[in-house]
Amino acid sequence: MMGFQVYMDIRQQLSLEQQFELQVFEQQVEQLSREDAQTLLVRLKASMLFQTTSFREILKETWGIGKEVDLTDSLLSEG
Repeated sequence: MMGFQVYMDIRQQLSLEQQFELQVFEQQVEQLSREDAQTLLVRLKASMLFQTTSFREILKETWGIGKEVDLTDSLLSEG
């Protein structure tokens, strides 16, 4: 589990708009039933995993990681 200090450090790095959005979300979560809160947590985790995968794929594409390099074409064009 994330410690309180780490949570506060992260929270302070958010923009004022994001801090306000988080505060509104906290108030909404307080009103949830236990079952609804558990469902929300599972959906948030799925969303985080999707975001991580998406970022990874974007970085791989941007950096050209995993693309096959055809050395024959590059050598012929140089020489």
